[in-house]
Amino acid sequence: MTHGDDAHATLKAGALYLVLAAVLWQHAWTGGPSSTLASGSLDPAQDVWWLAWVPHALAHGLDPLRTRAMFAPAGVNVLANTSFVLPSLVLWPVTALFGPVLSFNVAVTLAPVLDALGAFAVARRYVRWAPSAWVAGLVYGFGPFVATDLRFGHLNLTLLVVPPLLLLALDEVLVRQRRPAWAAGAMVGALVVAEFFVSVEMLALTVVMVVVGLAAVVVGAPRWMRPRAAYAGRALGWAVAISSVVLAYPTWWYLDGPRHFTGAVWGDMARFAASLSSFVVPHGQLAGVTFLTGGNGDYVGPTLLVIVVAGAVALRRRPPVALAGALALAAAVMALWWPLLHLPLLDSVAASRFGAFVDLFAAVVLAVVLDTVHRATVEGAVGPGREHRARALALAVVAVGPLALVPPWPYPTRSLSEPTVWRSAAVRSLPPGAVVREYPPAQSDLGDELVWQAEASMAYATVDGYAIVPGPDGRATIRPPDDVMDEIFAAFALGRARAPFAPSLVAAVAGHAWDHRAAAVVVELHASGGPLAAALLTEALGPPAERDTSGVVWRAPLLSAAAGAGSSRGPRAGAGSARAAPAARGRSTGPPAR
Repeated sequence: MTHGDDAHATLKAGALYLVLAAVLWQHAWTGGPSSTLASGSLDPAQDVWWLAWVPHALAHGLDPLRTRAMFAPAGVNVLANTSFVLPSLVLWPVTALFGPVLSFNVAVTLAPVLDALGAFAVARRYVRWAPSAWVAGLVYGFGPFVATDLRFGHLNLTLLVVPPLLLLALDEVLVRQRRPAWAAGAMVGALVVAEFFVSVEMLALTVVMVVVGLAAVVVGAPRWMRPRAAYAGRALGWAVAISSVVLAYPTWWYLDGPRHFTGAVWGDMARFAASLSSFVVPHGQLAGVTFLTGGNGDYVGPTLLVIVVAGAVALRRRPPVALAGALALAAAVMALWWPLLHLPLLDSVAASRFGAFVDLFAAVVLAVVLDTVHRATVEGAVGPGREHRARALALAVVAVGPLALVPPWPYPTRSLSEPTVWRSAAVRSLPPGAVVREYPPAQSDLGDELVWQAEASMAYATVDGYAIVPGPDGRATIRPPDDVMDEIFAAFALGRARAPFAPSLVAAVAGHAWDHRAAAVVVELHASGGPLAAALLTEALGPPAERDTSGVVWRAPLLSAAAGAGSSRGPRAGAGSARAAPAARGRSTGPPAR
């Protein structure tokens, strides 16, 4: 096969994957990609926010690894969250030209395409028949693991092109050894760095699989490995050195930088493991896994499972099949039970996410099986013309068909309609970076307030947000710090507040509305509890600065007084805040912890 033939096959495969991805996201592209977002979760809005943050930070000379635009004034450690710094940087031109919502839709459309092309490239190295490699890419890029998470964005989990590229780089290090050792090692190191800035969690799982794979090669084929060991050692040494130097500071920032935290935000991660039924039943996942990923990402399907197991046994003398089969089995075992769960740095790993590697290695085995069947029918002269492909294609359909049972295709979306109050003069005239307190809180519904902030190019900061931050004890939480106004707003969002308002509640709002140097309070009237919240604020703070049919804005007294003088600072909490009634400071004014 010539290089030109291989490039043509890759372009053709990519085009087919892109068409499939566009079909899956057809509602986003036909409904207006700048105003349509994946539905059903807060996470797509958070992804939009991350896509906007990195370009904003770099364009304004801010630290992209820490943001105070959310959970102001303390802020958020970006690296320690589910952010994806590298994709945000790559998509900067799209975000700048068309906005972060369209950038999100581009990202989620391209993610499975890139993943599938990565698996296609791996399989293509071991098979002659391009369609068998294309099916392998389909299993990995559009298989259950990616498909179930992709409906909610989750770019840190679904942009998985690095693992297959790392397999290709390690194939160069261990098998082909055609390049200088430093060059081969540099490729591995660069891919490790890239994955760090996509997803630290998936990098950790990738490293585990690489270690398991290296151990399998050394133990399983010592004679074959012995003459290659010196080159491999030098190359891996270069990889470790390069990645260690580049990632030293980011790793420190992740582990011990500002606003770092300890522990897992979702508590005992042992409950987020696969079950035996999850591999063969489309919706046989555990309840915790459903919550974490939005579906059964560990599903393999009975037909694919039988074909991969039978193929791995029948073709076990072929090294790629033997190694891929062993690694698929190892990944499945770790998806069921993650033995290193209680070690530091690994206690936040969701075992079920090893399902991504089950898909990858099962795809490689399937590709070789299909290629073998195809070559056998050709060599056996089964019919003229295209008829010799029939058996292999039929086997591919039988293997892959059940995978379509897991996710809801095409993905559901919803239309976005920004309340006009966010574009009112009272909000637009705030000083850059001014802190805004908003109702409803970002976590109370679908996180649209995060989208409005991102679409406004982070012109203001918010007291609330949706990210992982340290709680009072330093452990991970997604709750804002204990705050009187947050508790009061939560009561309205949950329907627990009623008029007329108690004097103590009115006093609490008057005393705490401007905490955290808030410069404005914005209430969206269409939100559940919005009119009641507006009525309380009017009683406590007086007439608003601006009001329209979509919302109401109050401006901080100190900011309003300084506006004529061109003040660029938000107000500090005044003495009235410190003198608020003790009962108003307690949690008795609001609902239980969310």
